Amino acid sequence: MLKNEKNTSVEELDREGNTRSQYPKAIGLFLLVLAAGIAIFHLYTSYAGALVDVKQRSIHLYGLMAIGFILYPFVSKKKDQSVPFYDYILSGLSLIVGIYMLFSAERIIRTGGQINDMDFYVGILVIVLLLELTRRVTGWGLTLLALGFLLYGLYVKLSIYPELNSQITLTVTKKMISQLVYITEGILGTAIGVSASYIILFILFGAFLSRSGMGKLFNDLALAVAGHTKGGPAKVAVIASGFLGSINGSAVANVVTTGAFTIPLMKKIGYKKEFAGAVESAASVGGQILPPIMGAAAFIMAENLNIPYTKVILAGIIPALLFYIGILLQVHFRASKRGLNGVLKSELPSVKAVLAERGHLIIPMVILLYLLFSGKTPFYAAFWSILATIIISGSKQVLTLSTLLGVFFVFQPQVNGLLSGEEIPPLKNGWWELLLVVVIPLLINLFRKAKNLEAEEIGLKDCVQALEEGAKTTIPVAVACGAVGIVVGVASLTGVALELANSIVGIGEMIDSPLLQLVITLLLTMVTSIVLGMGLPSIPTYIITSTMAAPILLQLPLFRELAGSTETAVFVAHMFVFYFGIFANITPPVALAAFAGAGISGGDPTKTGFQAMRLAIAGFIVPFMFVFSHEMLMVDATVTSIITLTLTSVIGVFLLSVAIEGYFKKKFPINLRLISAVAAFLLIYPGWVTDIIGFAVFLFVLFWNYPGKGKPMNKEINIPN
Repeated sequence: MLKNEKNTSVEELDREGNTRSQYPKAIGLFLLVLAAGIAIFHLYTSYAGALVDVKQRSIHLYGLMAIGFILYPFVSKKKDQSVPFYDYILSGLSLIVGIYMLFSAERIIRTGGQINDMDFYVGILVIVLLLELTRRVTGWGLTLLALGFLLYGLYVKLSIYPELNSQITLTVTKKMISQLVYITEGILGTAIGVSASYIILFILFGAFLSRSGMGKLFNDLALAVAGHTKGGPAKVAVIASGFLGSINGSAVANVVTTGAFTIPLMKKIGYKKEFAGAVESAASVGGQILPPIMGAAAFIMAENLNIPYTKVILAGIIPALLFYIGILLQVHFRASKRGLNGVLKSELPSVKAVLAERGHLIIPMVILLYLLFSGKTPFYAAFWSILATIIISGSKQVLTLSTLLGVFFVFQPQVNGLLSGEEIPPLKNGWWELLLVVVIPLLINLFRKAKNLEAEEIGLKDCVQALEEGAKTTIPVAVACGAVGIVVGVASLTGVALELANSIVGIGEMIDSPLLQLVITLLLTMVTSIVLGMGLPSIPTYIITSTMAAPILLQLPLFRELAGSTETAVFVAHMFVFYFGIFANITPPVALAAFAGAGISGGDPTKTGFQAMRLAIAGFIVPFMFVFSHEMLMVDATVTSIITLTLTSVIGVFLLSVAIEGYFKKKFPINLRLISAVAAFLLIYPGWVTDIIGFAVFLFVLFWNYPGKGKPMNKEINIPN
């Protein structure tokens, strides 16, 4: 494969980042003003309070669609050509639709969703515009799915009439348009609501962190910690890609950006090209299940289930830990088996130097977690974390302005009372926490400036660019959420999700044993979730799998019995289908993340996909385990049970990695690999008896001596500049 062919392949897979970069200056200024304006609007409403749902979500979706039609060309290969006239028309129509929604929202709400002829025509235009932009941004997969559901919904609603005429067809179509476009049951539903409140703020948070050098911190810290160890570059890829993947929310984009550095380094020390691409893709996909941000899907899960966001974060800790330990162990054993050493330590930065240069960037993340776990809403925590990022990394000018702004926000009621001459209200609860959010970053910034500690500074231009980048980066998420709204809206209108659930449960009911019935249904649900998640970003993947696949599990009596309560059963079902929907990105035949990794490494895409599945094997097993023991999700669990469960599961993942790689200090024969695999499942499966048997095998493996063959290679490399 030629180099330019590889790049073309990777660009086609990373559709979300395949945007125009050249357009007239006037258009560039228009996009800057509109994007920055949308970002500022969301920051303001996160502090002052959101508008009515329909208005807030309309500004969000249609404003971003107007930008999207300029950024994303009709054909991705023509991104370097000038913007054609029809894209300007589509962009203008998106703005007009958004304005129309603002003025018609209250009227339609008052009439209970009744729409007139003009509303009907505008609604059709909305669906056409949304489907076209979805095709440009995400590809044909989600577009055809939404279109298929739309046609299916019309068919179901029209099929109840024995005879059809134009009036019946028009009435049914109007009702569907009202449901899908004008009320919060379709395009403007929960998904776009979360995008317009939580997700855009966390994307903005990531944009400001990126401007302040957070990506460099993750890469350098991973290099400093693991770069010199056996197979060091592969471990760097796992660590850096996990953290960055959690923040940016796109596995494919993460493979393309991080993999451009890590994959060639892995190949250079001796890893095969398929394995190198697989490590990067598996680690990037794992970022979607890594707390605290979990690729932004966690926000929608919390909103859908009406549970605290922190519950989702806590639930994701142990599964993500097992997932990444499994990858790191396989990487380590592969390196040990092949004698692949890491980068020369003299060529790597030290942990102390990395933290001295950019360690202050951890503070905004700490502030974010503190505010979340102290009970604050995600958008409230995101707002103050963004402000803390700007203060801690700001230039003198930005530092002064952002600090004054922060102090004003803390004492705004008192300032308003003082200026209006009215009685000054008392300080609100928690004011001192917010003041510390401003003061601590301020003191750190001043200290660093006094000590001349060099790092990236955020200037006024950087702030504007971060606002613009954040809004533009939100476009794929908002468009996907809008398209998924069509799927969810039709599913609620037709009951198709329940029909699918009943069909799959019916297959399981052919088996008499309740336990075997549950296992078979779990396997069928796994396959369904993977198929539904193929080719989709993490957010629409979760929404579709939770709508279509989660009800399958909730039909099973044994599943509900194991959960203990309806609330827990629903939560476990959503986590189960979400995990497998995400893993579709590394599951052939449509393994987009693995294909992107293969595009960079030059390896075979399908082989890379199967290698990635092998590396991520713990991730495929863990969801089955938390069905049988929801303590793995830290639900209804004690500290003792969590510690015990974590230790036994980690040992189980260790044995599983030994079984897969066939190596631990020495080469393992096939019979011992099989014993290790069985013991791994016994340890991961909850229960004292299985734990004791599995632990006995672990001790045997730990002290077992088997004569190795050959001498290991010794490869050390110099890190490329």
